[in-house]
Amino acid sequence: MDKYAIIVAGPSGAGKTTVAEGLIASLGTLEMSRSATTRAKRGDGKDDEYVYLSVEEFENSIAKGEVLEYTNYSGNYYGTRKCELDRIWDMDKNPILVLDYNGVKSLKEKLDCPVYAIYVYTSLEEAKRRLCKRDEISGPTEKSRETIVKRVKENVADYKKLYTMAELFDYYAENKNVTSCIEDVKRAVDKLAGGREPMELVEKLKITNTFRSMAANFAE
Repeated sequence: MDKYAIIVAGPSGAGKTTVAEGLIASLGTLEMSRSATTRAKRGDGKDDEYVYLSVEEFENSIAKGEVLEYTNYSGNYYGTRKCELDRIWDMDKNPILVLDYNGVKSLKEKLDCPVYAIYVYTSLEEAKRRLCKRDEISGPTEKSRETIVKRVKENVADYKKLYTMAELFDYYAENKNVTSCIEDVKRAVDKLAGGREPMELVEKLKITNTFRSMAANFAE
C-alpha cells in the first residue's frame, strides 16, 4: 500500500467532517486520525474520537517533537501526534485528518510521505445557514450562539487570506451536494496518488479570489 495522509480542511459549516467520513466509508482504506486533547470527556458519545492527555503529558509530547501540529482552543490543547498516524499505517490504512490550514502547513513540512490537502468549501451564507440549522437541532443556547458568531467571523477571515496561500491545498472541492462532493474528492485523491495534479494553480487562484470577494461583500 502506498503510504500517504489526507487532510480535509474548510470553513465551519462546509461539511468537511461529513466528506471525510464519506471517503472513509467509500474507499475502505482510510481511518480517521484521533486528535489528542487536554479537555475533559463530555459523555456525549463522541469521546472515542479523541485521545485524552493531561496538560503535562501534552506539553511533554510537544517538547519531545511528538506532536505534528497543535492549537490551544478555549484553554485546551488539541493536536495530532505522530504515534496516532503510525497506529493507522500499522493497520495497513492511511490516515485522514480534519484540520485548519495551519495544521496543513505543519504536516506537509513534518511528514516524510505525501500529504494530500483538500479544501472543502461553500458560500459564507450557506456555511452560516448550516451552522444555524445545526444549532437549532441540538438546542440553541446563548453560548452556542456566541460560538456561531465566532466561527462565522473566522470563516470570513480565512476567506480573506486564502488567496495568499492558494498553493497550500492540492484541490478545492465545492460542497453543494455531499454525495457529489465525496465523488469529486475521490477523483482528486486518485489523481494525486497517481502522481498527477488534479487542479492547476490558475484555477486555485480563481477560486480563492472568489473567496476574497465573498468575504468583502459578506454581511456578518
